[in-house]
Amino acid sequence: MKGSHHIVVESERLKYEFDIKRNITVIQGDSATGKTTLVELLNTYAVFGTESGISLQSDVKCSVYGGGTDDWKGILETYNDSIVFFDEDHSFIFEKEFAEAIKGTSNYYVFITRQPLYNIPYSIREIYGIRTSGKFHFPEQIYQEFYPIYSDIKMQVLQSPIILVEDSGSGYQFYCRAFDGIRCISAQGNAGIAREICDLPGNCSPVVIADGAAFGAYMANVYGIIKSRSDALLYLPESFEWIILKSGVISAENLDDILSHPERYIDSAEYFSWEQYFTDILSHATENDPVKSYSKRKLASFYLEGKNLRTIINEMPKEVVKLIQESTPLI
Repeated sequence: MKGSHHIVVESERLKYEFDIKRNITVIQGDSATGKTTLVELLNTYAVFGTESGISLQSDVKCSVYGGGTDDWKGILETYNDSIVFFDEDHSFIFEKEFAEAIKGTSNYYVFITRQPLYNIPYSIREIYGIRTSGKFHFPEQIYQEFYPIYSDIKMQVLQSPIILVEDSGSGYQFYCRAFDGIRCISAQGNAGIAREICDLPGNCSPVVIADGAAFGAYMANVYGIIKSRSDALLYLPESFEWIILKSGVISAENLDDILSHPERYIDSAEYFSWEQYFTDILSHATENDPVKSYSKRKLASFYLEGKNLRTIINEMPKEVVKLIQESTPLI
């Protein structure tokens, strides 16, 4: 499945209206915020149709998983080209086996859960709470475009900054070169970011850079650690490859439209996360050029030198670059 899908679920007393544009969406929030009610409305409509007094508007089929715990694999195979809703009462959604089962399917999945799904790569931009105004319920992004400073916007410099990145390959190599003189640490994966922040000396400012397209499960923990600090910086672009593509140092067919509307191009049956798609675009666009050829393991010098390096850096938010470059390095 591709594209963005507008959904309206309405009864006499309630109306939910939202867009689903990625294969994984998470709706979270405390009890009594309307999460479960959405599933109940969809379930009732599935059984009784319009006779239920509920209307559903969607260009694709919407289904609520209603099976048991033991037979979920077989039931999952019955869904095709659908938006499938799961609530957290189904404990198997947290298992690695479930993540493997939904990978490569033609469906979009909406998970209504307060607990992170560590085995599923999902975006920080597709985590929603539900805002209510009278009968109207609107899923609203919990985490917006995250490159602001917590929490003192007047802060002029970072004291003894240390850059924390989730990967140990191309992204790590780039940030080490881009911010030469600032210590850069690889957390060896998203799960290591929170640990590395906690292990930093008290006089060091954490600068966290990670792929937002797959950081959703770790966001709450990291945010909880750093939100009370006035010396922390968090930058979560879609991915490192996305930054390179946006910078224009590489050409690819339909690139401007792809970057403006990725949901039109990214097929859930082929890509589990948008980060994988952007990596594929960059790899295919450069595979026949020995100078520009992109590898996640080792970054070619083309991206690390001169004008190209500066062009990629300039694609990062100016606030981020300025704060890092003008900060006081650790001595």
